[in-house]
Amino acid sequence: MNIKEFLLPLALAIVSFWFFQYFFFGKQQLPADSVERSGQRFVAPEGAQVAKPLNKEVDFIDMKRPALAVITNIETDGAYYHFSSDGASLERLEFKRQAGQEEIAIDTVFPPNDNEKEQRCFLVALPEKTPYYYKLVNKEEDENDVKLTYRVDYGDCVVEKKFTVFKHTYQLDLNVKLIPKQGASCNARIFFISPFMPEVKNDIISGIFRNEQGKIEKVALKSINPQDGWIKPSLFGSDNKYFIQAMIANDDFVQRAYYVIVNQSKILSILEGPPVAQEKSWNLSFYFGSKDLKALNAVDPALEQTLDYASGFLAWFAPIYKFMLALLIFLYGYVKNYGLAIILLTLLIKLILMPFTMHGESDSRKQRADFQKKQSYLQQKYKHDRQRLAQEQAQLIKKHGIPGVGLGCLPNLLQIPIFIALSRVLSSSIELYKAPFLWISDLSASDPYYILPILITISILLQPQPTTGDVKTRLPMIGLALVVGGFSTAFSAGLALYIFASNILQVAQGYIQRSFSK
Repeated sequence: MNIKEFLLPLALAIVSFWFFQYFFFGKQQLPADSVERSGQRFVAPEGAQVAKPLNKEVDFIDMKRPALAVITNIETDGAYYHFSSDGASLERLEFKRQAGQEEIAIDTVFPPNDNEKEQRCFLVALPEKTPYYYKLVNKEEDENDVKLTYRVDYGDCVVEKKFTVFKHTYQLDLNVKLIPKQGASCNARIFFISPFMPEVKNDIISGIFRNEQGKIEKVALKSINPQDGWIKPSLFGSDNKYFIQAMIANDDFVQRAYYVIVNQSKILSILEGPPVAQEKSWNLSFYFGSKDLKALNAVDPALEQTLDYASGFLAWFAPIYKFMLALLIFLYGYVKNYGLAIILLTLLIKLILMPFTMHGESDSRKQRADFQKKQSYLQQKYKHDRQRLAQEQAQLIKKHGIPGVGLGCLPNLLQIPIFIALSRVLSSSIELYKAPFLWISDLSASDPYYILPILITISILLQPQPTTGDVKTRLPMIGLALVVGGFSTAFSAGLALYIFASNILQVAQGYIQRSFSK
């Protein structure tokens, strides 16, 4: 068996293995029993039955504002946090990002309106009467973190909340203390909102949670069942294309967790604690930060499972994805522009693959010439016997294969995993958000003027073709150029720039190689 006959069965075997692994063995079910597991999903009843209904409403105590809200601003290495004494909440969150030569702020948490009090991040709600106006009783700061302590004494319970904001990571800790009065029993619920970026078109907001198997799962906003809940999840929250806002650890506070959909554009996560009749406190840790590999690993490496490449078929390309992203960031460190870094990355890939592409081009050209010679001979020999001609042509293909298929297509096969990994890097990496290049203000978004799609179409038409003199031989290339150009209008500008740069380098290589082969 020659190499050409071996490649197709190997490819089919790999595809078949992935198909059965993913669709039949990817999600194994645990045996049904009565034991509650961390991360187990359940469907709550709408009325008071054996399993109590989900508690999504908040009844605030009707009290006058004792004083104006106290806003406390905290700056860390990566973000600006704005805390308010109203609800003892995180009122606004702005992340620092470098866009070209200037630093920009990306907001993911915004101050809610007066009629949206329950959307305040880290609001603590009580069963019947929830206090809203807290007092900032203490602020401590050192080189590693900032601590804020809020307290309210009103109604049946004293609530104390202590935030610890870490300066060098995106971790944020919350200590909640409940002190019931006169033997009263109360339990707390913690509310926090999903990341919201109105500037990102077609942003996908998802709930994220750790399931019974210990893996992090996602459920898109549109697919969330309002009656779904999770038993004692060890990780629970939400994410969007670039950021995560989730609880990542707690010391047995969370008994149940569930979601509320807000205006079909945001997810409100609710963590429900246990009822207590005496003083009790709990510590919870949260990750409120970007989907940056380094930042994720500094707090909780398991959060890498939320990235686009980390699940399903794309998980096969994770090592290539990480390498390409690291190389892109490395190049950016020298040229200080991600557009130029993409072009340099494309050049490096072409240089690495050049020995394969040059050999493949030469092999394909020889195959085509030999095949054309033999086919012309058959056409001349059996020009009066079409049936025999068809039989001989089929035998020719069976014996020698189709020109360009085999070793000649090896360079294209090598580029498939690279392209799949790069397509994720250039479409969903936070590094490219708001990164400018020439007329493009954001490499993570599509080209607003369609210049790159037009250039891609032209670059495909410039590819050198066999000079047969037959116009029909150019029709497939024209069709391919129009199709790829049309599809690229929906690509991120970063990905479109890579395709265009790759095509231009391929054109240059083709003409240079042909000039030396004459």
